Amino acid sequence: MSDPQSNSTHVRLVGELPVKLWGLPLDQWQRRTWKKLGAGSVSPNGEFCVGSDWVLSPALAKRLLATPGAALVVKEEGLDQERVAVVHAPKEAADAHVDKVNVRNPDWEALKKAGLSPGYMEDFVGDYDKALRKREAPYALSLFQNTPAQVERRLFKGAYKGVTDLVTKYAWPEPALHVTRLCANLRLTPNMVTTASLALVCLAFYYFWVGAWIPGILAGWAMTFLDTVDGKLARTTMTYSAWGNIYDHGIDLIHPPFWYWAIYTGLIATGDAHPWLMPALAIILVGYVVGRVTEGIFMRVYGFHIHVWRPVDAFMREITARRNPNLLLFMILTLFGAPLWGFMLIAVWTVICVPFHIVRLLQAVASKTPITSFMDA
Repeated sequence: MSDPQSNSTHVRLVGELPVKLWGLPLDQWQRRTWKKLGAGSVSPNGEFCVGSDWVLSPALAKRLLATPGAALVVKEEGLDQERVAVVHAPKEAADAHVDKVNVRNPDWEALKKAGLSPGYMEDFVGDYDKALRKREAPYALSLFQNTPAQVERRLFKGAYKGVTDLVTKYAWPEPALHVTRLCANLRLTPNMVTTASLALVCLAFYYFWVGAWIPGILAGWAMTFLDTVDGKLARTTMTYSAWGNIYDHGIDLIHPPFWYWAIYTGLIATGDAHPWLMPALAIILVGYVVGRVTEGIFMRVYGFHIHVWRPVDAFMREITARRNPNLLLFMILTLFGAPLWGFMLIAVWTVICVPFHIVRLLQAVASKTPITSFMDA
């Protein structure tokens, strides 16, 4: 099914509910969300009629916006009944169809005779989110059946990448949910959080440079945590922007080599000089650049991340020689009083991981079958 431009579609919110999501009154959050997802406006006369209590997954919402005539029917959990959540009516007949929204146990044949195409969530959209590198079933949550906190948790989960490093994937989700909710309630913007993470990048660099390992590691982990929060805050509050994406990802891309250089300098400053120290730094820096270039080539040629090609690539993304796994290795050895060997271990791990990704790229180039993600089945 094609995705035509939907910016001429006008959304009509049906009903009112006096609750808040992510620190905003529900109708304000809904207006912001639908406009971010592609609606031309949110107005009382819109032809895209949606119950104000419904919160839809972004992929599902975008598909419905781009599908005139769609009528989304949701099976309500625990009630053994169905309810119409969305009716994308013809523009000239929107008023005639608005009363079909929120109808329980609808007559599908009557909807079809009225010129609509009723369907469940899975009839409109699949479960692969290319941007977030994961497979996740679409959702439609009603605030009559779920508390705002439950809906916020589901939205947060939906904003989380499926294929990422082990720290981001396993350690950060729960605390990041609460900090994201706090930031939203305080009306902090994602760019404010990103700026705080940039300050921590500089603080960690300073501490690493002078060999103050524990403060440097703590500042580094705080930065990586806020690096998780800013993106989730942007997606859950619908405040993401092109500049915010460049700002966030630009910092992510540029700062790791500076941290490695600072650690190298700090090791010399604290008397941990070693004949292999300079070669180790060279390996780490060259490996970082080569790894990023390898990922970029794969993305440019095949249109998706190398880490979601096959399950083995997704597994390697969790542990590969990138900032968070490297910082974890350095921290563990430092806690045992051996920061020098923590740095050396990063170099060894780089030598193992980067060739793996290069070989995977070469295997893709040599493959005689189409290259597609295992998640896009």
